Amino acid sequence: MKSNISGCSVEEAMRLLGGRWRLLIDGPRRFNDLRRDMPGISQRSLTLDLRALEEAGLVKRTVYPTAPIKVEY
Repeated sequence: MKSNISGCSVEEAMRLLGGRWRLLIDGPRRFNDLRRDMPGISQRSLTLDLRALEEAGLVKRTVYPTAPIKVEY
């Protein structure tokens, strides 16, 4: 991900939320629920966006130790 050179908070917010699908991710919801609600997104794009938002601290990934494993964002 690009870094914020100017230090502007608006630029930082746009960098974090500027993806095509990122504003549509609201939770807590499971991965396939998110995919169903956004039919135009690929699995890879959703995975990359979720990882980037998790790394930025905007999304929390919760893994429940059940069989099968349940993961919510």
